[in-house]
Amino acid sequence: MGRYTVEEITAFFHSHEVKCLQTDVEEWIEKTGGLSDDEELNDWDMYDFTDWWRYRGTAYEHGIDDQTKIERLLEEIEYHKREKEELRQEVNKLLDQLDILPF
Repeated sequence: MGRYTVEEITAFFHSHEVKCLQTDVEEWIEKTGGLSDDEELNDWDMYDFTDWWRYRGTAYEHGIDDQTKIERLLEEIEYHKREKEELRQEVNKLLDQLDILPF
């Protein structure tokens, strides 16, 4: 099992096209209790960071209250409604280009 610095973890994720910043890793460390000066992160910490980073800002973020969770879910619903409407318009435009009547 490897031991890593914040810089090495950030570089690892960049090499896998994950657009996290070093400040993201530092924020995660602070929220999980921090590290002592001589402590480095291990493989399991990288998995934990991945989960934290993936869910940060969503309704599934660890430690948020129910009201925040509900607000984020409602925002997500509205986003998907808009996306659905845009896709419906795109389908209609493509059908018009093909000169096919909708069913």
